[in-house]
Amino acid sequence: MKKTSLLLSLFLVLFALTSNGQQYRTVELKPITQQGWRYYYDLKKVTSPVALEVPLLAVNDDEVNRYLKGYKNWTSAASFVTIVPLIYFLSLPKSGYVDQETFWWVFGGTIAAQLGMTAVSHIKLGKSIDRYNMLILQPSGRSLGLSVTYKF
Repeated sequence: MKKTSLLLSLFLVLFALTSNGQQYRTVELKPITQQGWRYYYDLKKVTSPVALEVPLLAVNDDEVNRYLKGYKNWTSAASFVTIVPLIYFLSLPKSGYVDQETFWWVFGGTIAAQLGMTAVSHIKLGKSIDRYNMLILQPSGRSLGLSVTYKF
């Protein structure tokens, strides 16, 4: 019994060492372009701006992270605002009387607030993308190069 458990343990250790399960792979970051509220990573359309979180966080920059956090907060607030009409309906008295003017003000205000917050969130994401592109496209100090200037 000892021999079998020893062989099994040895097999598992060797398997874990050779399975390459914990290897890191470096991936070159690509620029992100923006056209309105459409985003493209490496010239491929991104289905959701949330998918850009991985490359944006990969640069590990405080300013990019701050703008990205602002984007998430404003998006969450815009989603939360949409429940205001539901709260209005739940707060109605038992008679069920709905004042049309109040209803349209609540409904219109909710839509306006939601659109405004969504616009602010995309502005924050755009600032994050601008900073990200600036960081990945600037040359590093480790590159070799030659600069020649002409004076006419």
